[in-house]
Amino acid sequence: MTLEEEILNKAGTELACEIDKEILWGMLVGAGWKRVLLPRFDRREHAVELVDWLETNCKNHYQRKGSEVIFEDSSDAVNFILRWK
Repeated sequence: MTLEEEILNKAGTELACEIDKEILWGMLVGAGWKRVLLPRFDRREHAVELVDWLETNCKNHYQRKGSEVIFEDSSDAVNFILRWK
């Protein structure tokens, strides 16, 4: 496999994953989950603090990708917004 093929395969896989996430998250939002988008992190430690906060404070299911989080329970989403926005 050439370098060009490897790059194209990787880009295709990343795009497919992003599309799958958008479809899944759209279905979850349709089922009542809350989606929160934060501004981009200004430092790596910010992301680590956010992950720690989610693990410690969320009582229900959530999913995170980068600075986007989707919450099953609206109270978790509200607490998250109050802390991070």
